[in-house]
Amino acid sequence: MRRPKPDNDSFFDRHGRRPEPAVQDAIDEKAAREEAVELDESPTETLPVTEPTEPVATLPDGSPPDDDAKTAVIISSGGAAATESPIKKSSSDEPVHTEPFVDDEDDGEDPGERRGYAEHLTEPPLPYIEPQPTAPLLEPEDDYVGAPQPRDEEEYVAQAPEPVIRRGTLDLGLLILRVVVGVTFTLHGLQKLTGWLNGPGPDGFAQFLANKPNPGIGFHDNATTALSLVAGVSETAGGILLILGLLTPIAGAAVLSSILVAGTYKATLAGGLWFFSADGGGNGLELEIVLAAAAAALILTGPGTYSFDRRWGWSRRPAWGSAAWFIVGVGVAVAVWIVFNGTNPLDSPGNPTS
Repeated sequence: MRRPKPDNDSFFDRHGRRPEPAVQDAIDEKAAREEAVELDESPTETLPVTEPTEPVATLPDGSPPDDDAKTAVIISSGGAAATESPIKKSSSDEPVHTEPFVDDEDDGEDPGERRGYAEHLTEPPLPYIEPQPTAPLLEPEDDYVGAPQPRDEEEYVAQAPEPVIRRGTLDLGLLILRVVVGVTFTLHGLQKLTGWLNGPGPDGFAQFLANKPNPGIGFHDNATTALSLVAGVSETAGGILLILGLLTPIAGAAVLSSILVAGTYKATLAGGLWFFSADGGGNGLELEIVLAAAAAALILTGPGTYSFDRRWGWSRRPAWGSAAWFIVGVGVAVAVWIVFNGTNPLDSPGNPTS
């Protein structure tokens, strides 16, 4: 009787490769011989055969059982047979060669690559480089500023919003002033340019500037025509811009220079200074002084918010820019008088009276 083989409990039995068929057959034959020898050497006893005392049961079809159906003889061993004999594992003196486990994914790997890996592992190590001492970095003494000094942080003081300045009727008053002054200069300029409203026109105003009764106190003949056109354009354009409140400092400077030249020439022709219009044969400077003062006021105060300049600062709070345009207007008037006339109005003989 052949004993069952033991379970493969060892790591080698579970993971090792099976030996060649010829080696396995030799191992099996040797194990069978050893089992047969053990059975022959162990004592055995034969149990007596007992006949059944009870009647033999019949088969379902009513026929008695065969004679061969007798009680089986149980062969038992001696004292040692009561205990199970140890099972010997098959062994062989021949060495078993195993191959290392190879994953299926490595089957497609090129042998040359594996050889390259092996060569990489067998390359000689890199030469040892002995570390060299390094000198510490020296910073120039001039660049050393020392530790940062603590600074006292200034406390933030919330500033109160600027109060809204209530202008009241200021803008309305400036609007009235601009319109009156602008209309006055516009009408005087149109008289000089076109002759409207009983005006002299450009030619008549040029003869007035030449002053044929006394050419010595008049303007130069070669500049009278140009001066008449410049005066007419300055008064007309400046007056319109003042009405609109557009580029007010420039417009005010234009009409200011024109009215200053006109007032100076009127005093020169009269041979002295008179304020009221009726004095000095109708040569008083009352109107010219009022218009010059109004033009200067508009330059320095601004046109107000009822104007096209309301988006600019000079419409509400004029600063040094407006003062500069005032100086420009006065300077142009002085330059025109000195260059094109040159007479002292305070020491002028005036025109002869009839």
